[in-house]
Amino acid sequence: MFARQTRQLLNGLCSARLMRIGQRSALVSQAHSDISRIRPFPDFDGFYGPAITLPDMPATCRTQRQLKDVRIGFIGWGSMAQAISLGLLREDATAPEKIMVSGRREEVLDKARKEGMDASTSNRSVAEWADIVVVAVKPQMLDSVMPDIAAAWHKDKLLVSVCAGVSIDTFLQKLGENAKVVRTMPNTPCMIGEAATAYSGSSQCEDWELQLVDDLFSAVGKVHQVPEHLMNAVTGVSGSGPAYIYMLIQALSDAGVHSGLPRDVSLSLAAQTVVGAAKMVQTGQHPAVLKESVTSPGGTTIAGVKALEMGGFNATVMQAVHASKTRSEELSQLQTVAQKPRGGRGARRARRGQ
Repeated sequence: MFARQTRQLLNGLCSARLMRIGQRSALVSQAHSDISRIRPFPDFDGFYGPAITLPDMPATCRTQRQLKDVRIGFIGWGSMAQAISLGLLREDATAPEKIMVSGRREEVLDKARKEGMDASTSNRSVAEWADIVVVAVKPQMLDSVMPDIAAAWHKDKLLVSVCAGVSIDTFLQKLGENAKVVRTMPNTPCMIGEAATAYSGSSQCEDWELQLVDDLFSAVGKVHQVPEHLMNAVTGVSGSGPAYIYMLIQALSDAGVHSGLPRDVSLSLAAQTVVGAAKMVQTGQHPAVLKESVTSPGGTTIAGVKALEMGGFNATVMQAVHASKTRSEELSQLQTVAQKPRGGRGARRARRGQ
């Protein structure tokens, strides 16, 4: 009797145990089914079932980086590149270890190292290391540096050009039509943090990447985004503009000396007059309104304005801007022609072999 009861008790325990095992198996099977649908590892085929392809993440959802997060490399570290990089450090827009420069002269590279930046004689090393590659060489040197940049190029890098007159298309021919390229036109007051800079980006550039460029040049002055077809006009106004203003200051100073002022006093008065007048315009008032505010009827200023008008002052300045713009367009066309394959026996043989 006791043995039979014991067997019944053991059978009951075993049945309950098997039922719980069956329930667990069902739960495991259901979990596997759920995982197969969720597919956290879409490229893994086998245990979770057939692999599926997830859609690409929209561009607006990709990680957007700040200027302090990216590495900036300067190909060439002349006056303009030095002004930009040192301006970034002065404004605390980035850290020295986030900047690397290349150049041919060790004394120039030592200057960069003293500021905490890395420096190299290898353009390719800088291009490989950087997220933003700033090409800051003379246009005629571009062909010598582009092979190193192209060899290190990656689709996620951003190229920023400060080469005057060089179009975005020139870089796309070297790096591929999907490259992210921004053409910029800063001017020499960049060296004291008072630049006027305009920029334009290729179609592949995202808004947040253009904002990085805006932030980069905002560290050294005022920045404007314009369509690329207006970049030559920018060259005429602000790229070459400092030279016109220097001529104006010199002319004012010479006139002061001719009228009896000491040279240092005359030059200081002329320069400060230009600085003050520019700041008045930056308050938002139109230059014509400001001019009227200092030209009293029959006064000294209107007499001077009449002399300027008789000398064709406005027309001459406009002609200067137009001439600079035209020359910039010519340089751009020369760069485009230089990028086209040359003819000759080799080219003719290649065409016959196609």
